[in-house]
Amino acid sequence: MKYLKYIIGILIIVVPCVITVLIYNDKITQNSPLYYKQGVHFYNDGDYSNAYYNFGKIKWISPLYPAALYKQAKSAQKLGDFRTAVMKYELFLEKLPNSIFEIKAKLNLGKSYFYSKQYTKAKTQFEELYKQTNNLGTEEVFYLGLIEKNNNKDKAYEYFKGYLEYALSDKALNKSYILPAAEELSSLNIELTSKDKLLLGKAYYKNEKYKKAMEYLSQIPIVNCWDYFVLSNHYAGNKVIAKKLIESGLPIYASFSEEDNLHEIYDIYASYLIGSQKKNWLQIYNLVKEKSLKGEDYILYRIAEISSAEKANLLYNEIIQKYPESKYAPDALWNVFWDKYKKKDYENAEKLAIQHIKTYRNIKSTPKMAFWLAKTAIKQNKLSEAHNYLSKLNSKYPDNYYGLRAEDLLNKKNNFWTSDKRNKISEQNEEIEFPISISKFEIKDIKLINTLFEMGDYEIWADANFNNPIVESWFALKRDKKAQSIVLARDELDKMDIKPPFISASYKLAYPRHWVKEINIAGEKLELDPFLIAAIIREESYYNEYAKSPTGAIGLMQLMPQTANYMISKLTSDINNLQNIENPRINMFIGCNYLKYLKEQFNDDLMVVAAYNGGEGSVRRWMKKYGISDYDEFIEEIPYEETQNYVKKVFRSYHMYKKIYQ
Repeated sequence: MKYLKYIIGILIIVVPCVITVLIYNDKITQNSPLYYKQGVHFYNDGDYSNAYYNFGKIKWISPLYPAALYKQAKSAQKLGDFRTAVMKYELFLEKLPNSIFEIKAKLNLGKSYFYSKQYTKAKTQFEELYKQTNNLGTEEVFYLGLIEKNNNKDKAYEYFKGYLEYALSDKALNKSYILPAAEELSSLNIELTSKDKLLLGKAYYKNEKYKKAMEYLSQIPIVNCWDYFVLSNHYAGNKVIAKKLIESGLPIYASFSEEDNLHEIYDIYASYLIGSQKKNWLQIYNLVKEKSLKGEDYILYRIAEISSAEKANLLYNEIIQKYPESKYAPDALWNVFWDKYKKKDYENAEKLAIQHIKTYRNIKSTPKMAFWLAKTAIKQNKLSEAHNYLSKLNSKYPDNYYGLRAEDLLNKKNNFWTSDKRNKISEQNEEIEFPISISKFEIKDIKLINTLFEMGDYEIWADANFNNPIVESWFALKRDKKAQSIVLARDELDKMDIKPPFISASYKLAYPRHWVKEINIAGEKLELDPFLIAAIIREESYYNEYAKSPTGAIGLMQLMPQTANYMISKLTSDINNLQNIENPRINMFIGCNYLKYLKEQFNDDLMVVAAYNGGEGSVRRWMKKYGISDYDEFIEEIPYEETQNYVKKVFRSYHMYKKIYQ
């Protein structure tokens, strides 16, 4: 009883304080989403001061606090307030270690140390990060070079050189610092070896700084750099010099050249020579034969491409016999097979197809060869064998054009190239769910992801280390990087030996539904299959409404200005010029009307798709020359490689869209 009055007194004071704190904290927690959303809005608009202020209103008790810290750090970095950025990055890494942002946060912390002139801390940070990533071709190696530049030129030299050697290799992913690293290496004022100068020459050449490349290449023995020296002169516009270098150097230096460079030099030399294309290539071939130079397989292949069928067949056979390991051998063998097939020598064609599949396993042309192996069996009435070939093909390559064709033959549908105007793409649940099952994220990371999505913060994920292209694809889509998202998912699916279900996020990312309402409306109004429209848009632009091709094609449906003008003149609409052709709705309106026009001309979806890419006149010539009794054969005969591949890609996308969404 003695202390009761003291206890009661303390409770009278403490309880209201606790209640007040809880109410205050609850208010903070409730307000945090509002502040974070406002911060995201200002950050995305480039108003980093207001972004920093709003993120700073989020207190440590909020679940959004770690992300707000990171965004504050980035805002400060954008403002050039690197000391504040340092403080925020340090705090973030303390509060959220080992997160999916760890690598980027550590890199940004190192940069902030560097730009706030805390070079000792920057060096320690970059060295630790380099040990963690163990990759010479990363930003931290470049920055380590910058730090050592004024203190230890030998170390700076090793870092810049190491970065360039790795970044110029095929396995490098980050090539963004090649030019800066070359500039830094060249500015060290130390004696460079011939290898260093070659490295600099390559770096400048890869960045299209041809005069600068020649400056270094001219200082080393030409035997070490003849191919790069020729190419640099050519692209710098010194074609007379390049021609002399080729003629004087080919017999001596061809064997020291990189294969792809040498092939490019042969192409350039053929364009320099006066005469017909065939005559020029024969002249090069005679030189190569006489001097026993590298690249005979490539030259034989180039001559075969422009020769008569009979002569080409002999050249392809020569490549197969003399250069079975050549990168051109699989295609040469395909051409020999195709010659036999067209001549209805199905027995020997079958043997060649089997040889191709056994010799060149799991390469890009394997599904194609497997499909035509089945067709040769069908031609010989070996229906059981054909069924077996088609089943294996469809099982291993279910999302490949030839795998889909195999499925069509197995099911005896015979409507592979026929669209249906009655189709409609579902417009429900357009959001693609986050691919949790393949993300391998920890629960804390998934919670953070979901929380930030609710706040509308998609930009932050550009800094996350996902280690999974499908997850990266999903985040790219969330950042409205439509084309990047498709490419990431497409390439990863192509690498997979075991494919996921067609309804998986992987396929929905590779074959997304964008502008689906507009596509359905266009399909209904113009009596077109919306799945075919979607497939064409995917293959034309990957849904990049700002896409422009080197030939001048514009927008979602990659309309050529002359085609668009022609369609505008035929349509009754408010569109009277090309000023708004980039507008996705206008682009789609004109493009879909062009599809309808082609449908009226051909009444055949295969020819419509071929004409959309190759032109009406070309398709009519091909129909007359090759006939259309067998559409598989017709497609393989299309002489424009771009159009042939385009037709296959569009119908692959068409059937994939139907499998995923119908």
